[in-house]
Amino acid sequence: MRLLRWLVVPLLVIPIGLLLFSGLGRDPSEIPSPLIGQPVPAFTLTTIDGTSVSSEDLRGRPLVVNFWASWCGPCVEEHAVLLEAQDRYGEAATIVGVLYNDTADGARGFLARYGDGGWATLTDPSGGTAIDFGVTGPPESFFVDATGIVRYKQYGPVTGAVIDAQLAPLMASR
Repeated sequence: MRLLRWLVVPLLVIPIGLLLFSGLGRDPSEIPSPLIGQPVPAFTLTTIDGTSVSSEDLRGRPLVVNFWASWCGPCVEEHAVLLEAQDRYGEAATIVGVLYNDTADGARGFLARYGDGGWATLTDPSGGTAIDFGVTGPPESFFVDATGIVRYKQYGPVTGAVIDAQLAPLMASR
């Protein structure tokens, strides 16, 4: 009986220990996206000002597609970072905002309060574009190269470090 215990205990403890140990090395905020390395999902949406914008219109420069909402607390913090990125990168990269479960009026109020960076703010009334991108909730941002391939997905608010780390290689490969 004693010998059996020495055989059974390691057979149970070692696999469970390995499973727990492998989970401790992961960053829970890093959720892989199936879009990485794939073409940006095709879309044609309307801006809050009524202009039509398609994914094809946005090709040719690195692109940041930011899903946000006026009711989203972390989006306020992130918006300041995006305004700074717009100032820094200007015409070399494109930022586009896509409203997530929000209205054009809500977006207008948000932009009036926190600043309008001048980039297109698109409405997604059906939520279909957010679904195509695999958005789970705002804010989420996608970094797309000039040829239209998704290179990175940021869950949660982008930071200046993320903007710099993701846009620099996209701009160098133009």
